[in-house]
Amino acid sequence: MKFESDIPENLEEGVIESWLVAFEETMEIRLPEDYRTHMLRYNGGVPIKENYAVFDEDIADVLVDETIIIKSFKYLDNGEGSLDMQARWGGTDYIPKGIDIGSTYGGILMMSLATGGFGSIYHMFSYGEPQKIANSWTEFVSYLIDEDLDE
Repeated sequence: MKFESDIPENLEEGVIESWLVAFEETMEIRLPEDYRTHMLRYNGGVPIKENYAVFDEDIADVLVDETIIIKSFKYLDNGEGSLDMQARWGGTDYIPKGIDIGSTYGGILMMSLATGGFGSIYHMFSYGEPQKIANSWTEFVSYLIDEDLDE
């Protein structure tokens, strides 16, 4: 899976990190290190434009109701980004201590910040229940493949 950065052009060095720290202070938690590193490098990021990022359930050995196609990931933007909204809204209500980290076609991606499943990734279609699909951000990304669905 390849990401394109969602960091605004001409942003001074260290700004994304200060936004991330402010987000964590508001949420009163430190995000998992692998997800923090990703956010600092890509600020959420987007799948490369020519392709779609698809969750490969065969590699993950997870049975899902239908193909999970990534639409976008949440980002930080001086308190106004889509991930920042989680701090104001208190996270998602679908999983314990969860935050919404991305959108899929027909669903959402969430990360658990609860002690027992800290960093686990969940997906939920709009018509279903949350389903754990990975134990960490790193594991989740390893299950994503770039696919040209227009062919």
